[in-house]
Amino acid sequence: MECDSNLSRNRAAQHSSRRRQAELTLNRVLVYCGFHKNPALSLPASGVRGAAMQVLESGGLNLLWSEVEWPLSSESIQNDAVEFHRVITHVFSQTAVAPFRLLTVFDDVQALASFAASVQNDFLADLERLKNMVQMECVIYFKPVRDADRSSGQAYLRQKAEVRRSIDEYSNAVRDSLASLARDVRIREVNTGSRIFCLVGRGEEALFRSHVEGIAVPAGLERRLSGPWPPAEFLSDFVKTPTPTPE
Repeated sequence: MECDSNLSRNRAAQHSSRRRQAELTLNRVLVYCGFHKNPALSLPASGVRGAAMQVLESGGLNLLWSEVEWPLSSESIQNDAVEFHRVITHVFSQTAVAPFRLLTVFDDVQALASFAASVQNDFLADLERLKNMVQMECVIYFKPVRDADRSSGQAYLRQKAEVRRSIDEYSNAVRDSLASLARDVRIREVNTGSRIFCLVGRGEEALFRSHVEGIAVPAGLERRLSGPWPPAEFLSDFVKTPTPTPE
């Protein structure tokens, strides 16, 4: 009898544990990107964690989404990010997209539909403005010297200021070189240098690289080019930062 009682208690404990785990793990709606409604587009079959892709239509706006277990496990977040961006790249290769940030989730499809109805005009305006556009990037940076001499505070600060001046001069040279090609150029300072975002037409990626590669990199600095990407930096502020991820 005591054995049966212990067995019953163990089963009850296991059931309670599974129920608590289920309560902690909920399905959410993960949204990838918005784009103009177009039946001719090819959409990926699966997204993060192999979930089936779904499309929510709101007027002329389509939002691509899939279900995910929430919260996402930290162990697989890197692979999730790769899958997330793969989906966006698939659509972007065919048309203009307004990408969402990774981990932008909604409680359910109804919440996503309400959001879409409230923002569709803003999204469609950005998509129209940025159609046939891509984002190219140039990062100019210095590699911190591990054994840098900081014995003299003034000398160190002077050297740091000289590096920043070289980075700024290079960034301005890139901006000037692209004046006839780029529709817009934005420069953002980062810890070790600057990121230069350039809005150019599809098909002009090689011209961008040619312009930038023709500018000599100052001694002590390094340069990295990338793109084409969706023009996320050039979205309106409202579209850049949609509904925040729920707790």
